[in-house]
Amino acid sequence: MKTWWRCNFIFVLFGLVGTLRASAADDRLQVSVNRWLEVRRPIGQVLYSRGQTSQPARNGMRLQAVGDAISTKQNSSAVLAIDTGTGLINVSQNTNVNVQKLLTGRGGERITQLQVKTGQVRLQVRPFTHSASRLEIHTPAGVAGVRGTEFGVSVQQNGKMGVATLKGGVATNAQGQTVLVDAGFQNLTIPGEPPSTPVPLREDTRLNIRKLVAKASLVQIVGSVDPVNLLAIAKQPQNTDKNGNFDITVPLLPNRRVEAVVVTPLGKKQLYELAVP
Repeated sequence: MKTWWRCNFIFVLFGLVGTLRASAADDRLQVSVNRWLEVRRPIGQVLYSRGQTSQPARNGMRLQAVGDAISTKQNSSAVLAIDTGTGLINVSQNTNVNVQKLLTGRGGERITQLQVKTGQVRLQVRPFTHSASRLEIHTPAGVAGVRGTEFGVSVQQNGKMGVATLKGGVATNAQGQTVLVDAGFQNLTIPGEPPSTPVPLREDTRLNIRKLVAKASLVQIVGSVDPVNLLAIAKQPQNTDKNGNFDITVPLLPNRRVEAVVVTPLGKKQLYELAVP
């Protein structure tokens, strides 16, 4: 029995050493490998930008340099594949994503920093094998950082950031404070404030209308949505306050109908058609 245990222990130890050596060799090679994000499945109006030039995004285009970006228009979307095969980033409509940092360190760690100025992204990222690797989404309100998870981020034009975690955990950071959003929870970060305390994930796309009044050629709409959600009315992104309230006025169309869309941080979408009395 002792001989059997000793032989198997040596076999396992040899396997671990071989794995570590292979990993170290891979790390040394990866230092010189260029990092990139690859555009996949662009639908609708998706623009690829590098420097001062922009063009329609095509399958296989790569974001490689700091400042490289894609932006989506109304009813458009795209997917960004991470070069290391660690995951996918689903980019929703009316969203801007640009590269802040794509690095491979001397020890093989991979640092991916992206900026989302407005819109919604959903990430599916498998756990990193290197302890120092990280992926961060930077917004005007703060940072959402992960090492392996499935989560979504929404960013309004006023910079307010909603985070919802489906699997794993997300660290939200702002104003020098970090709040962990575990699986099954969501939170909100407002520019100039620390992240809020997480609450149970709602995925609530309800649009609560309190006032819908025509005023000559305009219509006033007062209501609320879940504060982490995005709201578009008459095909224009709208801001809500920290409680999800809004009070806006838009042109009244001849058919007296107003289109509204509510989108959660995870990308769940609900379309509404408001009939103005």
